[in-house]
Amino acid sequence: MNRITSEHLAEDGAIVTHPPITNRTVLIWTAWISTLLLSNLPLIIARDLLGSDIPWIVPAWALIAVFLFVMSYAWLVLRPLRGYFVVMGVIMLLAYANPFIRQTTIWRNLFEGQSQMIGVFADRVMLILTTFFVLAALFLLGVKRKEAFLTAGNLKAIVGGKPSTSEKRGIPWLVFGTAITLLLGGGFFLFMATQNSDWSSNISAVVPWIPLILISAAINAFGEEATFRAAPLATLIPAIGQTHALWLTSIWFGLGHYYGGIPSGLFGFFQTGLIALIMGKAMLDTRGIALPWMIHMILDTIIYFFIAATM
Repeated sequence: MNRITSEHLAEDGAIVTHPPITNRTVLIWTAWISTLLLSNLPLIIARDLLGSDIPWIVPAWALIAVFLFVMSYAWLVLRPLRGYFVVMGVIMLLAYANPFIRQTTIWRNLFEGQSQMIGVFADRVMLILTTFFVLAALFLLGVKRKEAFLTAGNLKAIVGGKPSTSEKRGIPWLVFGTAITLLLGGGFFLFMATQNSDWSSNISAVVPWIPLILISAAINAFGEEATFRAAPLATLIPAIGQTHALWLTSIWFGLGHYYGGIPSGLFGFFQTGLIALIMGKAMLDTRGIALPWMIHMILDTIIYFFIAATM
């Protein structure tokens, strides 16, 4: 069997060695299949195409993630994906534990029976709990903070990740990211306004909620960027490369918004998947979380604003 390996220089000058080419094909296919199994895709097929449901999907996700982790020991070809399986396993196990946590006396005393915005904040608290355990697992795996994109990053980095060799230099992510944020934010605001025709008559009621709106948006943006983008990318890239890792995590993130997302359905999948692709590329090029967090936070702020305006 041919076991040719490939190497390239990382931005810091370190040599990065990919798995053997024959094994890398297996890793790519395994990463895609396992990620789609751990997404909403099985639910979408069951509900929208077959008219059925999978009520046991959450424990099934947890079991699949555990099985994949065990398989990385039984079949050593999958070893480069072990860290990714750990990250996904923690996410799925905490999704399974979510209802039990919400039934505890402490949780119910804090959040049960409160207004919708308090409920929004409660969901953000649950997300941060997941983020804490995912990052703890990531660091226990030996992934460094910079490798996990948990730094501000270089906002002057060029879109595309490589400086132009022509006389005209490429566009810095700080400029492009600001333009994208304004464009997406404006478009998203108009979309939300058309979906909530009574929002303008209730703006005064939003004012008391502004601090909680901003806090919830900041927490949610960091939690989702760290948990659902930075951690999977950090563990996937050494195994299957940046391109597959970026597309895989973006599609998974988009599928996660098919049910319950704002917006949801096919439109929600494509819109959220596209935004995830942009934020993932920003994370890869800048080698940090600051720019994706900024874009994400502004979009979340708009969502929570309209939730408060229509309570």
